[in-house]
Amino acid sequence: MDEEVLFSIDEDKIARLTLNRSEVHNALDENSIHKIRDSLKILYEDLTIRALVVVGNGKSFCSGADLHWMERASEVTEAENVQDANLLFSMLSSFNALPIPVLTYVHGLVMGGGIGIIGCSDIVISNSKTVFGFPEVKLGLAPAIISPYVLKGANSRLIRRYFLTGENFDATKAFQMGLIHEIVDAESQEEALAPFLRQILIASPNALRQTKKLLSQLTPNIGEKEHQITVETITRLRRSEEGIQGIKAFLEKKSPPWISERFKDD
Repeated sequence: MDEEVLFSIDEDKIARLTLNRSEVHNALDENSIHKIRDSLKILYEDLTIRALVVVGNGKSFCSGADLHWMERASEVTEAENVQDANLLFSMLSSFNALPIPVLTYVHGLVMGGGIGIIGCSDIVISNSKTVFGFPEVKLGLAPAIISPYVLKGANSRLIRRYFLTGENFDATKAFQMGLIHEIVDAESQEEALAPFLRQILIASPNALRQTKKLLSQLTPNIGEKEHQITVETITRLRRSEEGIQGIKAFLEKKSPPWISERFKDD
């Protein structure tokens, strides 16, 4: 039996998490969610990893929760149902709090929990023919667990309609709602992701981690807390090894030391 979730780290220290239940359009079940969480733990522990790429094998990125798994929920206790719901919330929370950039490429179907994953991603690239949707209300459910992650970065006014109607929408609508950042017609996942990974790999690894931390701490308000966080962040980075190296390299018209040879002409 194939692994439901594939995880690897390449020579550039880019981690790749691949949903691998293609026979069910990468629907999420208890086992796959556990495996995703176990993979994400590595990204908190290994400080050398520079970014995470999330993709799906087969015809779709992720069709949401596995309905056979959801059906079994009616046969178990309330406590077991709470445990299952907490499992999905915990997975999304782990995605959302990752200390490195998360780049996600979507294609085919992206439903429910799949949109929850992209709501936790920093950069989302979509194939132009991708179909999105929140079908929960048509199943007698609600997009409950994913809602905080979907709404935090998207246009909530536009999202409300699709939460309530359950109708499908295309990549253009998803872009207008702020769910995705780019629409592409690439021949492969690798081709679609390449220009974005290139930008990540020429950036300072420490600066990327500090920027992710900054983004997690800030709120829409601009008060004393925001004042303190922003001043402390830039002060720390200016005095950091990579900060000193980066400014020196720019002034000397050289590449900073963290850029590999094949990117030094960028």
